[in-house]
Amino acid sequence: MDPKKQRGLPEAAWMNNLLIAVNVLVFIAETCGAGRGRGLEHMYRIGALYAPLLFKGQGFYRLVTSIFLHADAAHLFNNMIVLFAGGQIVEKNLGHVRYGILYLLSGIGGNLVSVLYDFLTRQYAYSVGASGAVFGILGALLFMILREAHNMRSNSRGMDRHMKSLLIRAGIMTAYLLYSGWNNPVVNQAAHVGGLTFGFVLSMVMAPQIRGDLSDLL
Repeated sequence: MDPKKQRGLPEAAWMNNLLIAVNVLVFIAETCGAGRGRGLEHMYRIGALYAPLLFKGQGFYRLVTSIFLHADAAHLFNNMIVLFAGGQIVEKNLGHVRYGILYLLSGIGGNLVSVLYDFLTRQYAYSVGASGAVFGILGALLFMILREAHNMRSNSRGMDRHMKSLLIRAGIMTAYLLYSGWNNPVVNQAAHVGGLTFGFVLSMVMAPQIRGDLSDLL
């Protein structure tokens, strides 16, 4: 029998693939419906996040719709390539349904942090993109790697070279993505930090135990 089946791990990360497909299809739909341009008015009309509306008790649906909208093809590609790389690992440990919930709640959490940041700074702008949710997946991945490393040390095995390399690579990738956001004035960094934090904390609740050796999934 397949050892992954013995551990009860899902064979395919279909939820992650479904989320990528939804993001791509929504982008195609929003592009086709843009008419002559994809300006701010168009993004507002199709569901971009805008904090002042929420302060007035309006447009709370935008906390969700904005997660599936993207400013341009490069924006979509950057988010989806990170989601494809990290999401499969997280889904195979969380399971399909919990992974979908993690993605959605991380995106909403990132948006809420973005709204709070706008309120504190009084700097308002339209916001779209799956990056809050994507950073939530990265936060979950970091938690899983850290816990697996802790389990190795607790069992007196110590971290092997592969796990040390995985931990370093995940840390560098996350730091680089955050650094890139801080150096780009149009990037919603508050949503990134919020999504990362929500994903890390949510995974502590949703994944009390790693469902197998992470190294087998990479």
